[in-house]
Amino acid sequence: MPLFRLAYISRSLVSGDASGERHEIADILLTSRRNNEAAHVTGALLAMHNRFAQVQEGDRAAVEETYRRICADTRHTDIVMVLMEPINARQFPQWSMACIGPSQSAAAAAERVTSDVPHFKTGDGARALTDFMSRMLAVEAPTPAAN
Repeated sequence: MPLFRLAYISRSLVSGDASGERHEIADILLTSRRNNEAAHVTGALLAMHNRFAQVQEGDRAAVEETYRRICADTRHTDIVMVLMEPINARQFPQWSMACIGPSQSAAAAAERVTSDVPHFKTGDGARALTDFMSRMLAVEAPTPAAN
């Protein structure tokens, strides 16, 4: 079964104080992890104060269904799919949904690769963002559960 990677960016509608924002993102992660585990989808979410970027990997039908569900979520708008391509291996195999929270370095990196959406849609910017997210998570990767 071939694997696919999908990436999108969107404008976050999660608002309020930092505590409220953390609560909303925690809710997004809880639901995403449950749904992704059932669908065998892996990936990562970059959650900034006013923008989301997400990468999903898995079977094409599962990834597309997950994306349709995400597009219906009212916690964000201006959703732009920036990458959909076949892949040989998952970049986020241990994560049903990893999260990189708001930080200055994450926001700066995301701004660099998403500032020009037409260029970003060529895939190069999306691949750069995916690589950045993977490097950010490399030190946080969960260890496989012991049998």
